[in-house]
Amino acid sequence: MPAETDVLHRLLRSAGVYRGRGDGPESGPFLARMVVTPALAGRAAILDYETTTDRDGLRHVEHSVLLLGADGRLELHVASLDLPGMVRFTQQTPGQFTAYEGPLLARIVLTLPRPGLLSYAWWWSRDDREPREQYRADLRRTD
Repeated sequence: MPAETDVLHRLLRSAGVYRGRGDGPESGPFLARMVVTPALAGRAAILDYETTTDRDGLRHVEHSVLLLGADGRLELHVASLDLPGMVRFTQQTPGQFTAYEGPLLARIVLTLPRPGLLSYAWWWSRDDREPREQYRADLRRTD
């Protein structure tokens, strides 16, 4: 399997509900849930992601589509109330997606270290410096 599409194929093979914990300098500790659903006859994956805390309840919601772009690279299209609209991230190296457009330098790192495990992290910088990890959730498939 080509490294360019490995993340997509691995997600499609292990679709389901993932739950876990996360933390980060900007977010603090949280609970996370991601539902991975195959779409377009197995050519795309829908990622529905949310985080909650005991104090604030629902804190963050994303609806994303991971698919092969016209240039042959994976693209992650992310919609969230925290963003100004849909933002397209393009895979630069396996599992690392960089914002193609958007108000700040951003990166999403999506890895599947072992079957049934998923790590999802947001990196960004509010200035011209290189993005750094702002929060990461480590999730385990629960269904």
